Amino acid sequence: MSLPTLRNSVQTLQKALQAKAKAEPGYRFYSLWDKVYRRDVLWEAYRHCRANDGAPGVDGITFEKIEAQGVGPWLAKLQEELRNKSYVSLPLLRVWIPKDNGGQRPLGIPAIRDRVAQMAVLLVIGPIFEADLCREQYGFRPGKSAKKAIQKAYYHITERGLSEVIDADLSDYFNTIPHGALKRQPSTLLRSGTWKRSRAELLRHRHTKGPATDRLKPKPPRHVSTLHVVPSLRQVCKLL
Repeated sequence: MSLPTLRNSVQTLQKALQAKAKAEPGYRFYSLWDKVYRRDVLWEAYRHCRANDGAPGVDGITFEKIEAQGVGPWLAKLQEELRNKSYVSLPLLRVWIPKDNGGQRPLGIPAIRDRVAQMAVLLVIGPIFEADLCREQYGFRPGKSAKKAIQKAYYHITERGLSEVIDADLSDYFNTIPHGALKRQPSTLLRSGTWKRSRAELLRHRHTKGPATDRLKPKPPRHVSTLHVVPSLRQVCKLL
């Protein structure tokens, strides 16, 4: 199949999963892992990761090296590891990114193979959880962006006459969130034993110290700031 055809088949899968999640909010998905290592899903996952670019991980393998050797065989090897459950994630490459206040922010860079595996999982389960999210949430969601949040704020100000804007940020959020409860949350919808075991491998956090950032120069993850116009306490609760 051509790449556009592969992309269309992935979109068809995503629409079907999201339609099921919306139609039956209490439905539990038991058979999803075989979707993760589908050829079309892995190719689409690679396309997403390639578009984001970024520095290589601990194995030093770049996109250019993968493409020089052939993306098809490289993906076929990853597919077989996912299929026979022999996949093991590599350690994250730990580098430090300077902050505006003079401090440093830790950044863990996954190997490209792990990025593709994680993206494949996201392509499959993302539409399921997307069905539960509030329409007011604009960060890190398909079809939404910081610009669209600003456009919505502009609409509320100019068309509805609202004048109060709340811009909030949670300090050190990913280090203080209850990780145990967060990791258990997907199991409320995903009941497959294979999914649970594979999820544990995908979420393992091991680090290998990397070179100085001025030599590595990794691209930090793209951050999406979210701006909401909050006309009522009910909407404030939706943001919490």
